[in-house]
Amino acid sequence: MTLVSTEWLSKNLNKVKIIDASWHLEKNRNATKEYKKEHILNAIFFDLDKNSNQNKSLHHGHFLPSIKNHQKNMSEMGVLNTDRIIVYCNSNLISSCRAWFQFIYFGHDSKLVSVLNGGMKKWKLENREITSKETKITLSKYIAKENKSMIKVK
Repeated sequence: MTLVSTEWLSKNLNKVKIIDASWHLEKNRNATKEYKKEHILNAIFFDLDKNSNQNKSLHHGHFLPSIKNHQKNMSEMGVLNTDRIIVYCNSNLISSCRAWFQFIYFGHDSKLVSVLNGGMKKWKLENREITSKETKITLSKYIAKENKSMIKVK
């Protein structure tokens, strides 16, 4: 996994697609509401529940979605196959790594996907700019290619 520094991201904000992949286990925290209140400029929210398999028989878990659903969700988020993506989170679970894996699993070039070292916590500790401004999304046509060799099935 490649990491980028907060310093690097602050210099490249307009050259990358920024993904907030926060997800919380704590019942008193809501990642969607937190994102709407504050996020890194131009960040797009990656809803881990929506970006997981919605099959209710799987019980509680964030299993990978179908390739069709992944393509649909990425297209709705305006992600292009050629985008340089930086994923971060504001979670004790490091949910950014889960999102990073999903991008790689579905064929996004691994050289184009990185995790923000220290996440939102470090970003805020360094007093870097945060916003509540809604990020404008232009729909895209994302094409995924599943790399099934990355997971082991019983």
